[in-house]
Amino acid sequence: MLETNLEIPRQYRTEVKQPQIFRVLGQDGEPNEAYEIGYKPTEGELAKAYRWMVVGRTLDKYALMYHRMGKVRSTYGPHEGHEAADAGTALALRPEDWVAPHYRNLTLVIARGVPLEVIWAKFFAKSGDPDKGRNLTIEWGGFKKWRILSIGAPIGHQYVYAAGFAYALRYMKRDEVVAAYIGDGGTSTGGFHAGLNFAGVYKVPAAFFIYNNQYAISMPVARQTAVERLATKAAAYGIEGVSADGMDLLAVVKTAKWAVEKARRGEPALVEYVMYRFGPHTTADDPLTRYRDQKEVEEWRRWDPLARLERFLIRSGIYSESDVRTIWEEAEREVKEAAKAAEAMPDVPVEEAVRDVYSFVPKSLQEWLGEL
Repeated sequence: MLETNLEIPRQYRTEVKQPQIFRVLGQDGEPNEAYEIGYKPTEGELAKAYRWMVVGRTLDKYALMYHRMGKVRSTYGPHEGHEAADAGTALALRPEDWVAPHYRNLTLVIARGVPLEVIWAKFFAKSGDPDKGRNLTIEWGGFKKWRILSIGAPIGHQYVYAAGFAYALRYMKRDEVVAAYIGDGGTSTGGFHAGLNFAGVYKVPAAFFIYNNQYAISMPVARQTAVERLATKAAAYGIEGVSADGMDLLAVVKTAKWAVEKARRGEPALVEYVMYRFGPHTTADDPLTRYRDQKEVEEWRRWDPLARLERFLIRSGIYSESDVRTIWEEAEREVKEAAKAAEAMPDVPVEEAVRDVYSFVPKSLQEWLGEL
C-alpha cells in the first residue's frame, strides 16, 4: 500500500495564540513596566477601590460566620480572593452602566452603591430585601436601582441576557454598557457560546468578564477545556480577548477600562481574570478534603489581592500602615452595625411568596399559602 502524506499545509489551518497573563503588581506590591500601559487610576480611585475590597472581605467573613449560626437563610458562596476583580471592573464602569452579575460578585455589589444594610437584609431574608426573600443569598434580583440585572442559578446564562440587553441599549441610542460576569465553569455552557456569538455578530456594547478561579465547584479548569487561556475563546466569535491577573487591582483596572471603552464604541470584548477561590464553592462544599491540596491554597495566598494592593499603597505613600489598620477597623464596625440593623427588621411576610408570580394570585397558590 502506498503511503500518502495526510498533512495539510499550515496556511490552511487555524492557529490561535495563547495570550500571556497581563500583570502589573508583584507579590511584594512593586509595579513592573506594565504600570505605564493603558489607563492609570488616580490616587482617589485607588483609595476607593481598596476600601471596597476591605469592606467586601470583611462582609464575606461575617456572612460565612452568620451562615454557620443559622442567620443567613440560604446557601452562601464565599467571595475571598475575588475582591480585586470586582473593584477593578467597577472602577471601569460609569454609574449609568449596567451589570449582569454572577453569584460571586459581593465587592462589585458594594461598589455599585448597594448599602450594607440592604445586603444583610437580603442575607437574613428581612423586609429590607429588594428580592423579598425569594432568591438565594448570592443571587441578586431586585437591584435595578443600582443598575444590577437579575441573576439566576444556571451558570453562563448571564452572557445571553447581557448581550440582548446591550442590543436594546444600542437600539435606543443610549451611551451605556453592560458588564457581564461568569466563572470558568460558565465557559463550558451554551449560554457562553450564544451570548458571545450574538455580541460578535451584532456588535453590542457589552464587556464580558470571566473569573477563572481554577475550579467549577470541584472540577479543575484543565478538565473543562483544552485551551490554556480562556481568553482565546473570544477569537471564535470575532471579538478580541485578553488574559489578566485577576488578583492584581491595577491589571484589572487597565484591562477592564480597555474592554468597557471598546464596548462603548460597539466593539464587544472579553477579559479572562486568572485568580483563585480561597474558600469553598459554597457552604455546601468541602474543598480541603475532597478535591484540592492545602499547599495549593497556600501558594495562591502569596498573590492575595488585598495584601499586594496594601504594599503598593504604602510604597506609593498613599497610605501608611496606620491608615491601613484604621480602614480595616472602620470596615469591621460598619459591617457589624449594618448586620445588627438588618437583623432588627421584621421578616419578609410569608404572603410575598405568592405575589408577583402572576398578574393575580390564582386559587392554587392561595390554597398553598393557606397551608404554609
